[in-house]
Amino acid sequence: MHELVIKGGRVALDDDWAECDIGIDDGRIAAIGSGLSGKSLLDAGGRWVMPGGIDAHCHLDQPVWGGAGNADDFESGTISAAFGGTTCIVPFGMPGPDMTTIGAMDRALDRAAGQAVIDYGLHAVVTMGTGADVEAQLAQLAGRGIASVKLFMTYQGFAVDDDLFFRVLDAAHGLGWIVMVHAENDAAIRRTRRRLIDLGRTDIRYHVVAHSETMEREATHRALAFAEMTGARMTIVHVSSWQSAEEVARARTRGVDVVAETCPQYLFVDAADLDRPGKDAARFVFSPPPRSPRSQEHLWRDLIDGGIDLWSSDHSPYFFADKIGRAETPGFTTTLSGIPGIETRLPLLFSEGLLTGRLTLARYLDLTSRNAASIYGLAHAKGRIEVGLDADLALWDPTARWTLGHKALHSRVDFTPYEGKSVTGKPTNVLVRGMPVIADGMLQAQPGFGRFVARTAADPAQSGKPVEETTPWLDA
Repeated sequence: MHELVIKGGRVALDDDWAECDIGIDDGRIAAIGSGLSGKSLLDAGGRWVMPGGIDAHCHLDQPVWGGAGNADDFESGTISAAFGGTTCIVPFGMPGPDMTTIGAMDRALDRAAGQAVIDYGLHAVVTMGTGADVEAQLAQLAGRGIASVKLFMTYQGFAVDDDLFFRVLDAAHGLGWIVMVHAENDAAIRRTRRRLIDLGRTDIRYHVVAHSETMEREATHRALAFAEMTGARMTIVHVSSWQSAEEVARARTRGVDVVAETCPQYLFVDAADLDRPGKDAARFVFSPPPRSPRSQEHLWRDLIDGGIDLWSSDHSPYFFADKIGRAETPGFTTTLSGIPGIETRLPLLFSEGLLTGRLTLARYLDLTSRNAASIYGLAHAKGRIEVGLDADLALWDPTARWTLGHKALHSRVDFTPYEGKSVTGKPTNVLVRGMPVIADGMLQAQPGFGRFVARTAADPAQSGKPVEETTPWLDA
C-alpha cells in the first residue's frame, strides 16, 4: 500500500510509452507496474505522465546591473516554472559589482530560502571581480554541492580575460566540474557598436549586426580550443547559429568534451522580428540575438539528431518599462537584453517538437530533463521516471489547445515574445517529491517547499587529458 498511486496515464518511461501505475512513498518513486494500491489515488486518465522538466539555465533575483533588477524572484519564478511543467531549476549565483563568487552564492542561497516552490541548484559564476583566490573559492563551493561554473566572454563587468579563463578551466578539470560559457567576442562587439553609433545606426534591427554570427562563431571556436588544451568539460550555452553549432560538431571530432545548449527563442524568433517599430521590436532583444531561417533549420536538425544536448530557457526577467528604458525610441544600445521563457520552454517543445513528430519521445526526454540531470549532477535524484528517484512528475493534457500570452502566464514579467502563439499540450498537475505543486491547474505549494539540491561532480579521473600531457607524435 503506497502513499500515493498515479493511475490511468500514459507514462513516459525512458525511450517508450507504457500504460502503468506509479507508486510513490516518502517523496520517491517506489514502484512502477500494474494494479498498484495506494492510500491516495491520482487519476491520470487521458493524460501523459512525463518526468518533471529541468531548466538548467535561468536567471532569478540577481543583483541590479544597468539600473534594472529582475522582475522574478525565487517565488514568482519557480511558480511560473511549475506551471510550465518544470520541477527543478539551476539558476546562477550571479555576483554584483566586485562580489566574490562565494559571496554571490551566499546571496543567492539566502534569496531562495523560504521562497521557491520547486527544487533548485545553483551554478557558480566567476568574473574579474571574483578575487585572487578563485581556485580556493571553487573548491569550497564543491564541498557545498555546487558542480558547475559559468564564464562570460562579453559584457562589461562579467567578461573574463584569457588568464582567468584558463585558471577556471584548470580548477574545474581538477574538481570534475563543467564550465558553462557565454561565447561572443567582446572586442568585436565593442568595435562594431562604436561604428554603428558613429553612423547613426542605432535602431533595434542593428542588434543583429552588433552581435553577428561571426562573433559568436569565433568565441565558440576559441572557448572550445581552451577546453581542448585543458581537458575541461564545457557547455556552450544558448547556441544560436549554424556557424556555432558547426564549431561544436568539429570540436567533438577532436575529442573535446562539449555540451551544446539552445533555447526556444532561437527556434521561434528570427532576425526579422527585430525589424519592427521600436517598442514592438524590443520584445525580441536578447543576446546572442535571433538569427536567420538557415540557423533555425540547422538547430532543428541538431535537436532531432543529437547535435544539441540541452533545451533551456535563459529566462531573463525584466519589466518591459525597465527593458526599454527612458529613450523615446528604443534602440539596440538602450534596450536591455533578455526575455522571459521559464514557463513557455516546455509547452513550445511539447507542441512543436513532440506532438508534431519532429522529435522522438527519447529525444524530447533527453532535451528537457535527462541530459540536464546527467550533465549537471542531478541524475542521482532527478530527470527520469525510475524507481528510487524523486517523484518529480508532470501530467500533461496532450489535447489542450491554448494561446501563449503574458496574461495566461505566471511570471511577473509583463510581456512575452510569444504573445498570441497557439500551442497544443499543457501541464495540469505537477508533483515535486510526490507532493502536488500544481493540481488541476491551481497552485498548491507554499513558498519554501522547494529545496536546494546538492549536485555531484564528475570523477576528475574520467576527464580528458590536457594536450600538453599527450604525445603529439603518436596522435597523428
